[in-house]
Amino acid sequence: MIEPPLRIHAEGRLLYSYKRIVACAYPTEKGTSLLSRYNIIVPGTNHILRFVRSQTKWSAVVLIVMLVTAVSAAAPRVIPVWPELHVTPAQRAGHSFMKKHKGCIILHPVLWPTLTIFPARKKAANGCAIVICAGGGYGVEAISLEGYRVARWFNKVGVSCYVLKYRLPQQSLPASGVPWPVQDVRRAVQIIRAHATQWHINPYHVGVMGFSAGGSLAALSGVHWLPGNPNARDPRNKFSTRPDFLVLGYPTTSMMPGIANKGTRHNLLGRHAPLDVEKYFSGELNVTPLTPPAFIFYAHDDRTVNHQNEKRFYAALRRNGVPAKLVEFKHGKHGFGLGEKGTDSTQWPRDCVRWLKEMNFISQANHRR
Repeated sequence: MIEPPLRIHAEGRLLYSYKRIVACAYPTEKGTSLLSRYNIIVPGTNHILRFVRSQTKWSAVVLIVMLVTAVSAAAPRVIPVWPELHVTPAQRAGHSFMKKHKGCIILHPVLWPTLTIFPARKKAANGCAIVICAGGGYGVEAISLEGYRVARWFNKVGVSCYVLKYRLPQQSLPASGVPWPVQDVRRAVQIIRAHATQWHINPYHVGVMGFSAGGSLAALSGVHWLPGNPNARDPRNKFSTRPDFLVLGYPTTSMMPGIANKGTRHNLLGRHAPLDVEKYFSGELNVTPLTPPAFIFYAHDDRTVNHQNEKRFYAALRRNGVPAKLVEFKHGKHGFGLGEKGTDSTQWPRDCVRWLKEMNFISQANHRR
């Protein structure tokens, strides 16, 4: 836990906590600052800016300049998924904490879903875009380990990334019967396609990537997608929610007893979901020839997710003639993000890029290792 818990939340390039920082750093009559020691988390990054008590008003001013410069330069743009949702400012901010090695963990409840935008550099951009869904058993979201860090890596190879902070389910289905996270990932795909020209994205090269429970969400986006409605009043609904490809990292694709991770299933569907509901939200039982192609990976020593999740989803894709690749690494356990250091699991991002090139989602000419 970071102490004291002073956090800077940025949306776009607006620093919401700016006045709070100025008040803390303003010099007293004795010429000293009220700031003692703070750890300031820069959103969208893994950086923690550490400051100690300022002894003069000049150092306080330097502190403010450094802080504003760092946040404005490092913080990516954040946009709401559903701007029309009626939630309070406190609910929009939500709750999170920092965990060693894993970075920021988003806590339940999440009522204000957002997309954090990591655009690829113009010179390297190849038009490919990925919505990234972090895991956490549908109870939390490991948004640094399986979101921000992954986005920055794929930026290096010209892929624009959009980290989805999705609404966490309430251990039961909403009245619509569509879990909140599924609603959010569908909308995220539509938002990207609606802004394809503005964001220099190929609308036919938009994929969804997910890890663990985020892999469940990504798989569901591929089997339960909605076609675009050309007559829709909302222009975003004119676009299909179907991803063009899936990337699933150690995913919990099944909700069936004996295969599903119990905690993940309970958080998404509740403790007493009927069998037909469990079947409907099991990705492997809903694959069709129209399901997007998928790159799937996991570690052999993963003791959290039953390997039948990955194997059965992969087998269902192959039975339906859908291109797919399944990669098993010897070591990495569960929740390794970009890979556990010193193990073969660190190879998956390069393997994934190679597959995306083979599938022509990344052009050979624009790709840079």
